[in-house]
Amino acid sequence: MVKTICVFSSSSNTIDRAYFDAADRLGRTMAERGKQLIFGGGTTGLMGACARGVHSAGGVVIGVIPEALNEKGVVYEECDELVVTPGMRERKGTMDERADAFIALPGGFGTIEEIMEIITLKQLRYHAKPIVILNTKGFYTPLLEMLQEVVEQDFAKSECMELFYVTKSPEEALDYIDSYTPEACTQRWLTDVEAPFPEGDSPESNVVASPDEHRAQKEQFCKLEIFIPETHFDPLCEALRSVGAGCVGGYDSCLSVSEVRGYWRPLPGSNPYDGEIGVLQSAPELKVEVLCREERLCETVVAVKKAHPYEVPVINAIRLEATGL
Repeated sequence: MVKTICVFSSSSNTIDRAYFDAADRLGRTMAERGKQLIFGGGTTGLMGACARGVHSAGGVVIGVIPEALNEKGVVYEECDELVVTPGMRERKGTMDERADAFIALPGGFGTIEEIMEIITLKQLRYHAKPIVILNTKGFYTPLLEMLQEVVEQDFAKSECMELFYVTKSPEEALDYIDSYTPEACTQRWLTDVEAPFPEGDSPESNVVASPDEHRAQKEQFCKLEIFIPETHFDPLCEALRSVGAGCVGGYDSCLSVSEVRGYWRPLPGSNPYDGEIGVLQSAPELKVEVLCREERLCETVVAVKKAHPYEVPVINAIRLEATGL
């Protein structure tokens, strides 16, 4: 369930009043729907307008601001929680990590850079969170046309335009976020990466083992066997990715999936399946096998249980012998 929404927006006070109205409306609507705001911590421009909108409807505001900007008149001092970071990169990292979804209001260079980075991170499958561009007064239309041009000239695949949602309505933005379901991505990069190597070079001669790959050679792995309904496969993959399960070398999804059939006998008070108490029931399932570092086994099992619909999911952990992984 989406609880915290990161809003990127302008800090300018000299822009059209319509942008302030949209920011205030977004903030109030977020609070009314039980969402809390995480943002860049500023008191001016649309940043402050959105934060005040959240507070006006009784919501929670989390500000994240770098030390250099943590000054009176710059920082939104009414934040329920204020995180002060060493610099801008840490600021963005904190907001990205703590947010369940992202909305971009109109803004300047910084806002555009933030929304483009979060879209790129989703393209590269570092996250699968919903992203909305709030196109108030058509502000982002030229940027969207530029992105479409990027696709048409084959600098990116058409699927990239599905990484985010565009609307003029704060309410519709939140409707999209509330109904969002992560989709499995069949291509990690969503772009062509098989370019020829320069003459005289080869893939083998250009590959240098990373520190992570060297470390992986000495780590102990388990194989997890997880039985789950097909309807919950995508949430399971996201849960596994969130804890780094399946990440081996340069791959972030080392999975094996097979179709099986699950059997159970309902007990009094059991869920989620109906059925006559004590009578054997069955339903199709998926058997998902994934590699997991032994040191992260407990963390991975906890993540799987949160994504799993069964009250007592079947999760088998099998210790693997060292094989060079």
